[in-house]
Amino acid sequence: MTDWSRFLPLSNRPRDADGEVTRNWARPASGLLLSLANLLDARPEALRRETLRPAVSVDAAVRELLTLRRWSGWQRFAARVGAQEMPSAEVAALDPDRLASALREAAMQLSTARARCSVREFGEILVAALDLGTALDVDLGVDPFASGAVALDLAVRAPVPRRSVLTARTLVATDSEWQVGSGPALPATASSIVLFLAGRGGVPPHVDEA
Repeated sequence: MTDWSRFLPLSNRPRDADGEVTRNWARPASGLLLSLANLLDARPEALRRETLRPAVSVDAAVRELLTLRRWSGWQRFAARVGAQEMPSAEVAALDPDRLASALREAAMQLSTARARCSVREFGEILVAALDLGTALDVDLGVDPFASGAVALDLAVRAPVPRRSVLTARTLVATDSEWQVGSGPALPATASSIVLFLAGRGGVPPHVDEA
């Protein structure tokens, strides 16, 4: 199996510099959920907009994210095999004007001292934030190290078509200090790379490096 970690500078950091954040992503996850809540409070009409996924509205994407935050591991697995409906009945019943406060409640739960959030769970929040931010033309200010960690996690789990791109090209984040893949460099924004790896977009468009 390809050692994808060698394509990211994250593996070269001192162990004490990133040990805590790579084990628990609760704090940045809480911040992103709060940013999304504030965005919906400021622009409630945005719920009717379409996301990067055809026929999936911002409203539906937010409900999906809230469902994932409330589900256990086995419920997530059941959803993947079609044995569990998405969103959950509880989240589906929420009035649209309650979605922002529900995101804020989820953010508060992740802000406690005992809260835990894996990089995969954080990736779900990050991808949703990038998706919604792109749909609404809003920059939510994602930390470069966070986007790189999620890119690495997505890369090692990517299906064959996306993995073949990573074998042929090195996706270089022009606005962050990380890259993933092998082969000739393809400079692109960090957000476009993460969205591609998450299946929310095509091969990232080439951008000029600063």
